[in-house]
Amino acid sequence: QKLNLGAFNNCGLAVASSADVETEFRSLLSLDFGEHCKSSMHSGEKRKCAFISNDNGTAAANNTSDSNMIHLLEAAHLARNGAVRAQHGAVIYIPAEENNNEGDATEAKVIGRGWNHDFILDRSKTNKNKIVLHSEVHAVVDAIRHHGEDKCFDELFPRATIMIVELESDYGYDTCHPCPKCNPLLRAVGITNVMHTTPRGTIEELDLSPANANLLRNICVSTPFSAACQEQKIRCKRLERAVGCPIAPSPR
Repeated sequence: QKLNLGAFNNCGLAVASSADVETEFRSLLSLDFGEHCKSSMHSGEKRKCAFISNDNGTAAANNTSDSNMIHLLEAAHLARNGAVRAQHGAVIYIPAEENNNEGDATEAKVIGRGWNHDFILDRSKTNKNKIVLHSEVHAVVDAIRHHGEDKCFDELFPRATIMIVELESDYGYDTCHPCPKCNPLLRAVGITNVMHTTPRGTIEELDLSPANANLLRNICVSTPFSAACQEQKIRCKRLERAVGCPIAPSPR
């Protein structure tokens, strides 16, 4: 990948001199986020990275915390797992200021991870062969699977932020604000603070307030949510009450 010193210096990651640019850039590409970012899908060997800058060209570090930068890079790595056209990755986390113990701020806590991928449907129950599960619903169900439905809906999701990344080509980011299905999904589960990438290299923040649990009845929400629960072999009582029937986990 071609390195550009001007773009690199505007990305919010300061380097001492041009001699340090390649070393710093390579260290970003080799960041390891552990088993959470690995998929059973074959995702190829390409590395993807992008720069973050403000519209006025100043360093994005001025308005992007180190924590947000880490979550953005992790979401970008997750997006590489996707075997579909739009490579999106998402990380749901509790910001440091919200994740505290007796009033003392701690590090941000990641509670769910996801990426765009296909899920094969049961043809005996639907006329579709498959559905594309978006990174947002995948991350939501991943959080429920790891932390429990009640804790997520009552405690974690109302305090959470979701970082969504779309990778473009082999070098940049693209716009990935929640789509017309994922927007009401996030509001339905109570996640209203969204951060996403843009083609300009900036991170935009969205406020989806107010949360509305009644949106679980919306078929555009319940269909992908149900499929994601089936894939992860979990049940969501709130979703089942909203749609009026139990959702059987998918056999494996």
